[in-house]
Amino acid sequence: MSAAFDTIDRTLLLKTLREIINEDELRIVHFLLSKTTLDVKINGTSTTQLFTTNVGTPQGDSLSPVLFIVYLENALRNARSNETNQQVPPKEIIYADDIDFVGTDPPNINDIETSLKNFRLKVNVDKTEHTELRKDKEDWKLTRKVGSLLGSKEDIDHRKHLSNVALNTLSNIWNRPDKVKQKTRIKLYNPLVKSILLYNCGTWALTTSDEKRLDSFHRRQLRRILGIHCPTKIINQSLYKKCSETPLSLQILELRWRLFGHILRRDNSISANLAMLYYFNENSNRGRGRPTTTLPITLNNDLKRLQNKDVQLTTKEDLHKLQKIASQRQEWIAFTAEIKRTAEAARPDDQASGRH
Repeated sequence: MSAAFDTIDRTLLLKTLREIINEDELRIVHFLLSKTTLDVKINGTSTTQLFTTNVGTPQGDSLSPVLFIVYLENALRNARSNETNQQVPPKEIIYADDIDFVGTDPPNINDIETSLKNFRLKVNVDKTEHTELRKDKEDWKLTRKVGSLLGSKEDIDHRKHLSNVALNTLSNIWNRPDKVKQKTRIKLYNPLVKSILLYNCGTWALTTSDEKRLDSFHRRQLRRILGIHCPTKIINQSLYKKCSETPLSLQILELRWRLFGHILRRDNSISANLAMLYYFNENSNRGRGRPTTTLPITLNNDLKRLQNKDVQLTTKEDLHKLQKIASQRQEWIAFTAEIKRTAEAARPDDQASGRH
């Protein structure tokens, strides 16, 4: 959307809010939106007197994003099909003012744009993209959605690069162990570097080699913040113990299953659950050839380590079984902990020098 907050029709917004909030709350919103004034500044100097506006919501406060989401949802109802078919991919994926229309056929953008114009919302033509996901093409994997790339390997490489940039930015801290205590360096590393590396990692489809490369990359960063450089050696177990860390692959596994459980507990009509039902639909055409590594395949590989062979993720029936477990939060937490324990037990003896 273009200038999304500035184009809201306040009359339509208040009419929408009247259906979902009480009169007192509506009166407060009406008061906050009334008597809004603007002025024009060029190079920091005002060029006009204050003038009143009755369009848009003031930016910079916590209420405006909520009002915009309510307004956009109401606008999309006119562009949305009333029928809900769980055998097709989700038709909409919405995040703030970014909207994806998903389908096996390209949507009619002109109809969508006309429908949104009734609510004074403008489509940003320059930022609108058409992405086609095909098995015989790889360019779609570089498409960015909500800060992540669609391809797992591509997104992992991107995350590694961004975390290294963050690590290098703080070189003065890592290179001064005499000034900054080790405990402080580790505390800074977790929120300022590792959080960038693990952003949205629960959606990654990983192979064993991917996990090994991530663990190796993580250890290189840990050795740097501790000031351990070649030819000095340290075994991996000691490195993890010094940093109060665990292998990155185990952390990603836990985050993957926590995210999976959160999705399973949600309503079946949300986009993520519709996508999973479509994936397991036996009538859907997955194409010929060797299947690529997907998130369901990664999840199923995690389950194969369990002694309970009845638990797997290959059909819709398996998905429904896991939904029943996820519906009980404490049971799902124990289930996830068991998966993590079995994965940790299956790891080879982690006594390597860790120089690479």
